[in-house]
Amino acid sequence: MQTTSNATLFQTSYSEALGAYRSRKAIHTSGLVSISSTSCLDEVKARYGYPIHLHPRFEEAVVKNAQDLAVEGSGADGGRYRVLSLQVDNERGYIWTSESGGIVRQLDGESGKTVNTYRGAKAPVPTFDFLKTKAGEKLLVTGSWDKALRIYRVSNSPNDKSAATPLLELPDAMADFIKSVHIFESSNTTYIAAAGSDKSIMLFDVTPLLTLPTLAVTVEAKLKCIYQNKSHTRPVNVLASLVGLDGITRLYSADSMGRVLESTLNPTTLRLEVQREIRGFSTAVYDLKAGWRRVEVEGEASSSPSSSGGGDAFVSEVKEDEEGGRYQLVAEVWAASGDKTVAGYRLSPSLQSSSNKISSRIASSSTTNTPLLGNQEPLSLPYAKIAHQDFVKSVLPLALHLSSSSSSSSSSCSYYYDTFSQAVLTGGSDEHLRLHSPFSEDENVVEIEGHWHEITSLALWFRSPSVSASNSSLTVLPKAKNEELWVVSAGLDGSIRRWNLNSIARLPKPDLKPVLEEKARELGGDWDQNSLPPVTINKRGEDAVVGLQMTAEEEAELAELMSDDD
Repeated sequence: MQTTSNATLFQTSYSEALGAYRSRKAIHTSGLVSISSTSCLDEVKARYGYPIHLHPRFEEAVVKNAQDLAVEGSGADGGRYRVLSLQVDNERGYIWTSESGGIVRQLDGESGKTVNTYRGAKAPVPTFDFLKTKAGEKLLVTGSWDKALRIYRVSNSPNDKSAATPLLELPDAMADFIKSVHIFESSNTTYIAAAGSDKSIMLFDVTPLLTLPTLAVTVEAKLKCIYQNKSHTRPVNVLASLVGLDGITRLYSADSMGRVLESTLNPTTLRLEVQREIRGFSTAVYDLKAGWRRVEVEGEASSSPSSSGGGDAFVSEVKEDEEGGRYQLVAEVWAASGDKTVAGYRLSPSLQSSSNKISSRIASSSTTNTPLLGNQEPLSLPYAKIAHQDFVKSVLPLALHLSSSSSSSSSSCSYYYDTFSQAVLTGGSDEHLRLHSPFSEDENVVEIEGHWHEITSLALWFRSPSVSASNSSLTVLPKAKNEELWVVSAGLDGSIRRWNLNSIARLPKPDLKPVLEEKARELGGDWDQNSLPPVTINKRGEDAVVGLQMTAEEEAELAELMSDDD
């Protein structure tokens, strides 16, 4: 799976055990082998998310030659097929991925087959987004570690060679790695926002692309950067946006220090102006999701989340659905962080009590020495926070996707909203997908085993019965009789998994765990390919210990190497 091998490098016993564990789990969750004498392959595929292995020879490379992956130790992963980001096209049922190998891949969600690949990048592509021309064409915008932006025409014709060549390439669009690309509209103008390791956000006016002729093979006009924002002091990891009820678009940006900024574009100066900060994270934020949650209203309007009604850009007036239910839409932002937490914030100032505002100022000033940005009170106290045991790389609050469909007369839409509107899905470095119920009394958490390396992206797939029927001869999934909701996950193992949201809670508990619980075994205990020892955690008053202690043999080898340098 690797383009370069770690097998000849010095590795600790922990690293060797990690490689053996990942190799074993790669086979165990591949969907290609039965895990017991009583299980059939169809059951195995469903349990592990109907895996799509992007490596074209995965079975030969991993299942039949497991040792080749095991010897890579801690470097065992999906190689150039590692998925860095993912999106789902619900209209056509396509799954889109950007990968370490410098490509963006378009796959059929039913069959798992690659439809087209979009090439040209000379380094990993961690980010992409889409925009539509006035003629209705769909364009793909990618950002790469080679510092370039590339624009492609999306083709739905399988194996279209013209799709591999970009219409437009902007070399050196940024001074360093591009880590996030986001398309948003402000004051009737569409922009590309690009952010990355140079700590800035670049804005490009895409007007020349919107008028692109249907048969054009290149873009004659050049895209111009209209503004560079340098509010962040650390690399910017992710961008998101939300249009308020006042028609103003808010751009949300998060960096590797855990700082999240809310900005708006001044229509006169075309400059991003920071309005406020969202605080509460002690280290990098990797994912942001912004959207609207439906909140049921009981009794009089004054008991609703906001009695101010239309004067609030983040809380709608009380509405009524077809069944007579009364509700409001409330704007939220959710973030996933390397501090092992996921947090959700309600954006309306009216939902922050005066005591919370004071506490927010105190919390902000006590957790960082950097001055607050913006002219509004910061948000530092989330209304929901979920702790994890490892870094969290992706978050999927289902309410932000279900609120828009909950007013539909479809019985399936109503069912999913009633059942899952309070649920939050997360994925991260411990490889497990988790379904949380943070607002229930028992705070139930369902752990799902599938990926054998870090989960990088999560998306919701509204699976259409018409699309399923049109691909009935190719699909490997159960036929959809009604509209179904599926969760799509992707990770550094080079695989995509598809999970029926209805069946997630019924899946068996994980068989393999990458890290043993602290209480299960003391440091220094035995471990094998089925489990790994925990990282040392220092007690109060003791010096911090990072990682694992070396064995006597490793210490002797290190001493010998150091003496050779003398």
